[in-house]
Amino acid sequence: MLAPWQESLAASASSPSFAAHAHHDGPSRPKRPRIDIPRAPPMSPRKSRRGRVLYSSSVSSPKRCARVLRPASLRDTGVVSAVEPRTLVPLQTGSLSPSESPARTSLSLPATPIEPSPAHVPSHQPPINRDTLKELDLDAILRNPQLRHDLLFDSGLQFRPTFSRRKRDMAESYWIAVVRELESGCTCTTLDTHGRPIERRCICSAVPMPSDKPVRAHSSAGNFVTVRSPSRLRPLLSELLEVLVSIIRPVVLRPQGLCLHPGLLPPQEQNDSHVAYLRSILDADLIQQELDHGVFDPSGVFKAIGDIMRCYCAPMRDQGVNQMVALADSCSPGGTGSKADAVRAIRLCFEILELMKLDVANHQLQTLRPYLVHTAAPFELKMFQENRQKSALSLDATRRWLQTAYDALAAQNAPRPSHSVSLAFSRYPRHLQVQLAVVKAIVDSVFDPPSLLPSTPASPQAHGSPRQAYPETLYLDHVRLTTLRNDAADFTTLYMLLMLYRQLVHSGPPTPTAPRPAISPDEFAALKKEIWEIGPARLGLCFTCRPPIGLADGSPGALEADAWRKDMDDVVLQLATRAGETRLRARHPASKAPAPSSSLPPSADHHAPPSTAPDGALLRLATSWTDSHLRTDSALSTLMRKRVKRAVEAHAVQLTLPALPRPAGAQADAAASGLEPLLPEIRHLAEKLSKLVSIHLNVYGTLYTQPGFVVDRASPAHA
Repeated sequence: MLAPWQESLAASASSPSFAAHAHHDGPSRPKRPRIDIPRAPPMSPRKSRRGRVLYSSSVSSPKRCARVLRPASLRDTGVVSAVEPRTLVPLQTGSLSPSESPARTSLSLPATPIEPSPAHVPSHQPPINRDTLKELDLDAILRNPQLRHDLLFDSGLQFRPTFSRRKRDMAESYWIAVVRELESGCTCTTLDTHGRPIERRCICSAVPMPSDKPVRAHSSAGNFVTVRSPSRLRPLLSELLEVLVSIIRPVVLRPQGLCLHPGLLPPQEQNDSHVAYLRSILDADLIQQELDHGVFDPSGVFKAIGDIMRCYCAPMRDQGVNQMVALADSCSPGGTGSKADAVRAIRLCFEILELMKLDVANHQLQTLRPYLVHTAAPFELKMFQENRQKSALSLDATRRWLQTAYDALAAQNAPRPSHSVSLAFSRYPRHLQVQLAVVKAIVDSVFDPPSLLPSTPASPQAHGSPRQAYPETLYLDHVRLTTLRNDAADFTTLYMLLMLYRQLVHSGPPTPTAPRPAISPDEFAALKKEIWEIGPARLGLCFTCRPPIGLADGSPGALEADAWRKDMDDVVLQLATRAGETRLRARHPASKAPAPSSSLPPSADHHAPPSTAPDGALLRLATSWTDSHLRTDSALSTLMRKRVKRAVEAHAVQLTLPALPRPAGAQADAAASGLEPLLPEIRHLAEKLSKLVSIHLNVYGTLYTQPGFVVDRASPAHA
């Protein structure tokens, strides 16, 4: 879990431990009070596999501690074991070298307090703290509508550690600042006029240590600003203590309708004793005093913390705990560790605590899943109504969205057997009409998404990015609808490429010696696999890209479109090659078809294919076809998208409302339109849409069936 640092701290090379910096004229180190923790009574035969764990003798502590068997809703079970453990990124310690630590200036600089710290000033709180872990609390899980909604679609949904470059850089700058403060006591950060960090110019001797807010001092030349922050050591110790307490003694909530068995409650006596012991050894005032005099020894403290953590963490976390204790032990007097190693031990402790919190949250999520699923519909409807009242949100977009689909279905009373919905729509009960309208409306939102709207400050999108004008009731499914839209575009493109392959194979009039070749289902399956493997990651980018394919304006979208075009050229070459091979097999039925990855050498025998190289005319035809039709403004692409949409809608209606009669001629329509090779993809998309429709109707079905929400314009009352 812990990667070795690339280099050691130059400032720490001559000081192997904290005790080496002790001030001889300072007061002696005060003794810590002995805290006697009573041994917990036996819980069950399933104790820790190691039996008992001894506390460190360097810190007054109880002699034995049993690994606590937490209740099912609170136990750290190691659920995220499949996730790669978070590793500590080596600190870039070059900024801590003596050359970059200039002597503290005594210049008198104008200093002003600032409320928020600039973006490049290290945070005052550790990257992992109570606020960042608050979303993993049981109360936050029960009140998170997006999480509970996503759990309906993914039964194995779990919390996972999040990684990003910005988050990693912020954490790195914080821990570098902590090491620097331990080394020299400096908390300064120097920025240029644009707010970017530059070589540090210390103002500690000119500006006293602020107590709560950072202080900004300008240079006389006005070309840099130095910000002196309050000490980060005391908040670091306080946050470490509170995070430990929140895991050892979490708040057990009893939501309405959820009963916890009394036997599942944690051993409160042992928890309280551990919390009291942690508060005694992590006394921020005492540790700060020992740090000021250079006599703080972290080995005993972290050995005691490690012993307590082993009582509550999953066995898979013990290795990380042992590594943390070993790092702290190396910083004892006479050891080889440095102050940077002690900071690494603290950092690793926070990392393990976050993983423990993730383990508990994931176990709670899976344990409470039946309850969350059972109460999903009333909870989502209640949250939607509360949000509507707070933001005065109207339902105009939802009414228009559903009314448009309802009117389209009502207009299908003409004798058209190819339609996906039965012609008896007007004779269906009201609730069945609304359900069919919801199916069609959601399918329309996937294949013909609403126009883009500029992002508003209240919307979840940031930086003014555009957002889809989806109905208000689909506010929890925006990302899901975007994914389904991309799938629909991919399948439409795949359908068009298969049709292109048919056209290439059958191009030219058949003759008695060269009959029209037949394409088997196995050939289509192999061709689909090759298209997915050779083609771009998003096959249907040509229908969803902004700006459209062909417009090169230097934006990220244009660069992505250029990469799509290059990959699509490979697909076109493969299609032309396979079409040429199929045509040659039809002309020479006695010859064997070449393997997909092989090429036959030229041969003078007129009974064998001379080559597998693509025919130039076929390649030009395929290239011209894709340039003309793989576009949003192409009439052929519009027709193909309608065919796929009709087929997906028919399967979605059949899955959502299986009691409805299946429309006659559906299989014949698929054969006539050439959709047979695409049936697996159509069923896959229809299953996802059917699940979305079922969950959506379970929440908002009663709202949609209210009188007046959807108007039957064909009825005599509205004629």
